[in-house]
Amino acid sequence: MSSQLIANAVRNSRSDDQSTVWDRLFAFWFRRLVYTQIWEDPEADLAALQLPVGSTIATISSGGCNALSYLTARPAQVFAIDLNEAHLALLKLKLAGLRAFSGYEEFWQFFGEAASPDNAALYRDRLRPLLDTEARSYWDKRNVIGRPRHDYFTDGFYRHGMLGGFIGFAHLLAKFANIDLVALLNARADSPERIRALARLHRLFHSPLARLITGTPALLFSLGIPPQQRELLGGGEPLNEVLYERLLRLINGHPNETNYFAWQALQRRYPGPGDRCLPPYLQRGQFERMRDGAGLIIPVHANLRQFLEDLPARQIDAVVLLDSQDWMAPEEIGALWNAIDRSGSDEVRVIFRTAGKESPLDGSELASLRGVWRRDEQRSAIGFERDRSGIYGAFHCYERC
Repeated sequence: MSSQLIANAVRNSRSDDQSTVWDRLFAFWFRRLVYTQIWEDPEADLAALQLPVGSTIATISSGGCNALSYLTARPAQVFAIDLNEAHLALLKLKLAGLRAFSGYEEFWQFFGEAASPDNAALYRDRLRPLLDTEARSYWDKRNVIGRPRHDYFTDGFYRHGMLGGFIGFAHLLAKFANIDLVALLNARADSPERIRALARLHRLFHSPLARLITGTPALLFSLGIPPQQRELLGGGEPLNEVLYERLLRLINGHPNETNYFAWQALQRRYPGPGDRCLPPYLQRGQFERMRDGAGLIIPVHANLRQFLEDLPARQIDAVVLLDSQDWMAPEEIGALWNAIDRSGSDEVRVIFRTAGKESPLDGSELASLRGVWRRDEQRSAIGFERDRSGIYGAFHCYERC
């Protein structure tokens, strides 16, 4: 079922005559665990949305980091919807951890540090009994050498997944190019070692090897970039240069002592337990709120549009689309916004990112939607400025006209 939902989503981005072998390969690839951490900043989301207490949120789940972090806004309910069963299995595991673990230290050990050999026993004894059949089956499944997936949490979970593997490959390239990643993360902006590392990073991204890698669609699948989005990301510019500028924004746009996205990009881990440089759901000061609110998170394996169409009218106060519209053809985007219009409350707000700078609602094919929805320029600017991940071209916040 997961495979068919993803295949349908990729097919919806193109007509049958436009669909390519790359689309079919991506649909097969995206069935796996792609993101061990979501790459949209939940604090930027909440700053743009400014939701009242008791709101109902519908979000694409991905790794579940944001769905959980939205609990800091004291919602009534959060629907976490995803096509990818691996991502939903990760969210369900985190929910089981909030119910099973006695305190923050165990939760941090398993999901924050995510590298202790003791986590294998924690999974078997404490988490596994609380999982449903689908999630249990996912984490119990063994690879070709007999290692179960839950062992990812014993040797560095954030080094796993398709994106974790791709970042690891990028780290090997950086080592080959003698780029000091620690200096990029921790050194002063004007220090000789950081200036030297930035110069070498520039040479690597403008090398023939970088042009070869970014010119091959399949090599970017591990970034979660399907063929349709790859075209939007480039925007007519060489893709190696676009990715270079986005990486600079990630590592230079915000102080790295508070930017856990930079830590994940340069170290594939979080800096440590506590309340700084962590997603809200992993912060010590938020643990009790996470545990008390875990029952408000509803994982849903479905297409988001179809899920919204099945809801009673006027149920949702906020919709978080991540970058999903970059996958979609205009007719599918129109159907999605019609579903939001029906299921959304009078004050509903919708946020999303785009790989490029333009909103899909600005196109001529979706002009009719602009009679119903308007882009809130101020909230969109707040979301873009606050988004520490820095990897998207734009942040958009919409509300009813």
